[in-house]
Amino acid sequence: MKEVIIIILNERCTQILIKLLNSSLPVKITELASSFKVSSRTIRYDLDEIDEFLKYNNLPQLIRKPNVGVKFSESLEDKNKALELLDDVSIYYYALSQKERVNIILSNLIGQKDYTTINALADNLMVSRSTIINDLSKVRKWLYDHGLELKSVPKYGLKVLGDEKKLRKAAIELLTETVDIDRALDIVKSPIYTRINVGMDNEIKKLFENIDLSYIEDCIKTAESELETVFSDAAFTGLVIHIAITIKRIELGRDIVMPTDELKSLEMTKEFSVASNIAKMLEEHFKVNIPIDEIGYITVHLLGSSVTNKKNNKEENWLELELMTKKIINNVEKEVNIDLSKDGQLFEGLLEHVRPTIYRLSHGLDLKNPVLDEIKRNYSKLFEIVKRGLRPLEEYAGNRLNDEEVGYFVMHFGAAIERQKASSSGKMDVLVVCGTGIGTAKMLSSRLQSVFNVNIKGTVAYHQVKDQLKKKHVDLIVSTVPVEAEGIKTVVVNPLLTENDIEKLKLFIRNDRTYAIKLDDLIEIIEKHCSILNRQKLIEELKEFLDLEDVNEERGVAEPLLKDLLTEKTIRLNVEVKDWEEAVRIGGELLEKEGAIEHRYIDAMIDSVKEIGPYIVIAPGIAMPHARPESGAKKIGMSLITLKNPVNFGNKENDPVKIVVCLCAVDHSSHLKALSELVELLGDDEKVQKIKFADDIYDVVNLIINGGITECK
Repeated sequence: MKEVIIIILNERCTQILIKLLNSSLPVKITELASSFKVSSRTIRYDLDEIDEFLKYNNLPQLIRKPNVGVKFSESLEDKNKALELLDDVSIYYYALSQKERVNIILSNLIGQKDYTTINALADNLMVSRSTIINDLSKVRKWLYDHGLELKSVPKYGLKVLGDEKKLRKAAIELLTETVDIDRALDIVKSPIYTRINVGMDNEIKKLFENIDLSYIEDCIKTAESELETVFSDAAFTGLVIHIAITIKRIELGRDIVMPTDELKSLEMTKEFSVASNIAKMLEEHFKVNIPIDEIGYITVHLLGSSVTNKKNNKEENWLELELMTKKIINNVEKEVNIDLSKDGQLFEGLLEHVRPTIYRLSHGLDLKNPVLDEIKRNYSKLFEIVKRGLRPLEEYAGNRLNDEEVGYFVMHFGAAIERQKASSSGKMDVLVVCGTGIGTAKMLSSRLQSVFNVNIKGTVAYHQVKDQLKKKHVDLIVSTVPVEAEGIKTVVVNPLLTENDIEKLKLFIRNDRTYAIKLDDLIEIIEKHCSILNRQKLIEELKEFLDLEDVNEERGVAEPLLKDLLTEKTIRLNVEVKDWEEAVRIGGELLEKEGAIEHRYIDAMIDSVKEIGPYIVIAPGIAMPHARPESGAKKIGMSLITLKNPVNFGNKENDPVKIVVCLCAVDHSSHLKALSELVELLGDDEKVQKIKFADDIYDVVNLIINGGITECK
């Protein structure tokens, strides 16, 4: 019989030892104290307990060097022996707190198909019945707070009841409350120096017993390929965990049921097609039957996953999302008193983040933000400003954003503000890696550029690193998570780049910052005095001559202003129409005459309203018909008509419509200057009234050109 270890290691001591086993460098006591949120004195006591544990098991004691840190033996044999000891630690000699017991009971109940008894729980946890009965009051409260019920039936025992969606959400919540979601995969997959088998970690391993997580990861990579996207590490891991729980629940005979109309709308998305493909792969591998409702649920999670480097893909409601994004930026820039309207990177980043956020809000999916506390601490004022600025998004989704979601938006704005200080000319090629999402990586990039004279070669998720290193020259990796890259130095830092991180980086980066030329400003000056024959060629040659690499690249398409698009040729006043469809056709015909669209684009605008609804009525009395670029858009265009007699589009809040602005765009960015000016114009009630009742086209043209200086008759 194997000898039982008498020395008790509590959870924190176990985790500290794991951290030391995992680190090739000494770890400072202050760093451990910060990581475990206790005092340095408490850590010293913990280290003494660990030494007792090591001594009892004939292992060398920890190496403690003043002002350097604590380290475990470098011997691979010693590390393997310590790992084996930790892997054998069982609940028989592990000191569980009440919180740990409650979490284990919850995990046990959520992971079971049938009833379980108080006696079984007591035996499992090696405590008395009275202790379990006392713990169950907290278990009931936790379940109640998550919309679930603990049912107790005499002679049968205990069972969790509730909606399957809520049950799965609770399982994820329990997982992320007890461990970082990224570490959950580590626990299950058991990489060296990370695997332990105590307390809640043991329950996590049981929760995913016989689930091949590596195969699920391959399925998610297939989804990335088919969707032409890259999920952030947090989203990638979240999807793996969600699908693992789905498989487990299906094996227990518990399926998700989705409303028919919701399922029907999901079936139209590309994500549903990808989810169907994933389902086939999972069915073959795990020998289960995945119903269509479950495919819908996987689709929701794909839609709700934050993405990076997503290729241009116009949604049916792309204009509405763009308008909302501009509104959010306008709200924030007014309060921070910084011009953010020209920051294309901010707009693209927010637009990319808005779509999955809407799906999460609509379907009650939670997004964890592991650096929320630090964001609030370092950007407390900006946090409140962004929170207020996001009201248009909350109104659109019909739900409130929690602080975790707001935190990610703060990262985007924080990065934009840092870019105002930063220069883009650099010497050292740096790859920025982050496991918590692209927003964090962008912020870290901007902070790096504001402090050091570096060239950011890219901001990527952890699982993209190997591919990126094949394509790009990199001198240094700055990462928020440990990364192994042969022959390249890696510095692990806080996502918000603290003063300690800056000091650490100074050892690797020579800080000889010089003034950096902003290419956009240079082009603007040239445009004032010269006619540019080939804008894209000029940008390319200036970039090469000035050695500018990390700048916002133009897409080769000139960005027209509103006055360039709304002219006497594309404006008609007091038009008589019988219904909304005729109004859209007349507005579309003006665009067709200007060569901006093919005739089929007009039909596409009308079909969009019929299929999706009158979402194009963006404000009281104002409609903005549009369609996807591939429906026949040839160049950027706008037309404006006012109606003699307002008509209803079917939008109860904003009908009847008096102003119809038809829009066509060929890409994701070249229309944004004009769109921004249009939003500003239509946001001014006084100007809108002047347009509504104008009789002379030139009065409207002058209003657009002069911003209202010329009065309409």
